[in-house]
Amino acid sequence: MKNERSSRQKRAAVKATALLLMLLARDYCGAAQPNAAPQATGIAEGQPARSDPSAQRDQLRERIFAQAGAGAGQLALQEARANPDAFSEHDCLQIEALVVETEVHWGRQQSLASDDPDRLAQTRAALAHIDDMLQRIPSGEEYADVRRAMLVEKVAALRGLGRMKDAAALYEDLSRSTEPMPARTYAAAGDAYTYLNQPRLAAPAYERALKTPIEPLVPSVEPHVLKRIDVQEGLFFAYLDSGRYGDAQELLRQIRASTPIRADLADHPEDLNEDYGRVKNLEAQYLLYTDRTREGLAALDALRWEAPFDPSLISTRSDVSFTQQRPRQAQKVYEGTLVDHPGDIETLAGLGRTALELNQYDRAAEVNATFSDRFPDNNTVKAFQDDYEAYRSAQLIVAANGQKGNAVLADHNWGIDTQLYSMPLFHYWRVFAHQFSGRADTGDGNSVSRIRNGIGGDFRFHGVEAAAEVDHSTGPQAKTGGAGSLSYAPDDHWRFSAGVDSNINTLPWKAYQQGITGRAATGGMRYSIDDYRYFDLTYGAARYSDTNLNQSWVGTWYERVINTPSHLVATWVRLNTNSNTLANTAYFAPHRDMTAQLTAMYQWTSWRNADQSLANRAYATIGGYRQTDIGNSVLWEVRLEQQWQFSAHASLAYGLGVSSQRMDHSRDNSKLIYLNLNIPL
Repeated sequence: MKNERSSRQKRAAVKATALLLMLLARDYCGAAQPNAAPQATGIAEGQPARSDPSAQRDQLRERIFAQAGAGAGQLALQEARANPDAFSEHDCLQIEALVVETEVHWGRQQSLASDDPDRLAQTRAALAHIDDMLQRIPSGEEYADVRRAMLVEKVAALRGLGRMKDAAALYEDLSRSTEPMPARTYAAAGDAYTYLNQPRLAAPAYERALKTPIEPLVPSVEPHVLKRIDVQEGLFFAYLDSGRYGDAQELLRQIRASTPIRADLADHPEDLNEDYGRVKNLEAQYLLYTDRTREGLAALDALRWEAPFDPSLISTRSDVSFTQQRPRQAQKVYEGTLVDHPGDIETLAGLGRTALELNQYDRAAEVNATFSDRFPDNNTVKAFQDDYEAYRSAQLIVAANGQKGNAVLADHNWGIDTQLYSMPLFHYWRVFAHQFSGRADTGDGNSVSRIRNGIGGDFRFHGVEAAAEVDHSTGPQAKTGGAGSLSYAPDDHWRFSAGVDSNINTLPWKAYQQGITGRAATGGMRYSIDDYRYFDLTYGAARYSDTNLNQSWVGTWYERVINTPSHLVATWVRLNTNSNTLANTAYFAPHRDMTAQLTAMYQWTSWRNADQSLANRAYATIGGYRQTDIGNSVLWEVRLEQQWQFSAHASLAYGLGVSSQRMDHSRDNSKLIYLNLNIPL
């Protein structure tokens, strides 16, 4: 199998080389035409030459323009300039415009075929030629067609150099005219909008590329030529990124219906059609985009026997593992793919993303350095580089909450917990500032406040996350303390964590009012099946300064029940028990209590634009509560929440709710409000 695959690769390389040589030779294909058979000028052999200068001029013009249109534009331009009596300045500029079109086309081929530092050299030269022509073209209205032709080609050249904002702005200027443009120009504009995270503008551009009558997309055997499925793929992702899932499904159905499984011109009839492999890839990507990772994985596994070495399918298979929260498995697949396809950019970018997820920041830095600025036109590289820049940024995390109406704990209370992290130091380290402020009305006409300020360091390395903090609380019970946390994920399924805090912020407010402080230790473990299901078990023990020992056990089972493109239903089953060794305290401290509750969450994603989205969530909780010496009771809670995803790494969530639970001998109905902000700075 290995020898057969090697042989196919050699044949493919020979074909590609031959085609490139053919392209390079096209400028010389017409060199013999002027001295060739008399038919070149339309004069039959053996007949006397016509002496009509006008007819000869027309024949020359027809031949030169045909030569330019066939791809030998440079030779045609030279000959046109050598015959000024037959070709006007406008004619020469028209022919030169065809030369530029070829240069832009070759620039695209070079950028896709090469990973070398000079992969964009041809496109840069083409853009320089365009700018030079735009300066030389006279300003008269009779030259408007040539000027527009140059601007049309400039859109593709700007896109090819990664100057996406310039390409989009120029396309918008050109679009003010009703005159249609070539398919490649619309496709370039769609690519630019996609790169700029504007799928709602990319989709119409791609749609026009598929429908324009001007130089439409046609089948070609040239390597790296723009094909119809390239544009369809861009349109497919633009639909998904803008939340148009029905349109994406319909487009996928059309692509599938028009793409055969086997390649018509393949050397081996058993070879899988490359475009068919892309269709299967799109099917799996649709499932991934709609969070149906299990179905996406099954679709890819069903195809692995037909295209076991297709790098795009293997890369998508790794993406599934990554989405399923299995970054180590994804990393292994990416690494294996790079062995057979060392230059595959998508795979290398995926490897960089898994390195970031696994805290392998030195490896992510190597990937980022490998890309450098060589791929300003590649959207996958840009996505990784955005992730890498977010990692390199400072980070702000804010969690705020308020509650009203729970008299057993406090009539009114609020708290704000803020953490500000520095940029990375030596890849793995950050320093951070931590501030907590809170206040409560305890129901007896008095209130109590708590402020704690801290500073610490954070260390994350290859699955290990650790933090240490020194803090000081203010007020009558001012205290200096310390906190630390450690977690470790040995594989994609297990995560273990532990933490200590000698000056905790989680005591009941009435305990703080009595001058009580506390220290705590926690431990936990999580087992994740995939992104659909996980199990949590945590234990915590807190020793209060009044000698009370509070202990708690909490077990959680998460299950995603329903998942559609815009809707999701998930559940949490939670069991927990608490105990206290000190009775008759001024704060709520039952000798033992137990809670069993079920929470269901419904999510509706009402808006999406690339990495930006708005999710609306409704939570409903029902359960039973048992307090020793008091008895059993029912508890419930209802919450409404919205989450704005500003980018892949910045989000804001806020919500409000009402709850009811019996504590001691009274039932308290309380209202709550909260806000969570997480943004890189």
